[in-house]
Amino acid sequence: MLFAVTAMAQNNGENKPPTVVESVKESNSLPNVDAVGEVQELEDSIYTCEAKNRAQFKGGDAAFRNYIFDKFVYPKRCFEMAISGSVIVGFVVEKDGRLSNLKIIEQSPKCPEFAAEALRVVRSSPRWIPGMANGVYVRSYHELPLKMSVE
Repeated sequence: MLFAVTAMAQNNGENKPPTVVESVKESNSLPNVDAVGEVQELEDSIYTCEAKNRAQFKGGDAAFRNYIFDKFVYPKRCFEMAISGSVIVGFVVEKDGRLSNLKIIEQSPKCPEFAAEALRVVRSSPRWIPGMANGVYVRSYHELPLKMSVE
């Protein structure tokens, strides 16, 4: 069985302040932006962060890949039929490191069981080290692409 976790860039490498990608406040108003373009903090905002400030699994990306590899159970039907596929899981790392708002962004139509298993494994992961913006922990959004293959 071949299994890959692909890291996705959180920004395009430019040195920019974190940006708000979603606000969970009831209003539909956008966050306030001051004259220099920095986002004023909103208590429930979700950020994307530069690579050095992004939330991460304790032990880093390699440890997370190992965690996924150890915990992921290849769906029986897909294994028996030698079906390969991919899933992209989106989630928020909260200020205390818990994961929330897990959702499937994209999944393999040949084996929808991949999506359920990916959600189970990511949901069961231990707390992460939260992302930081302006020296404080913030909620941050991540997308995790997973590719599965029987070999």
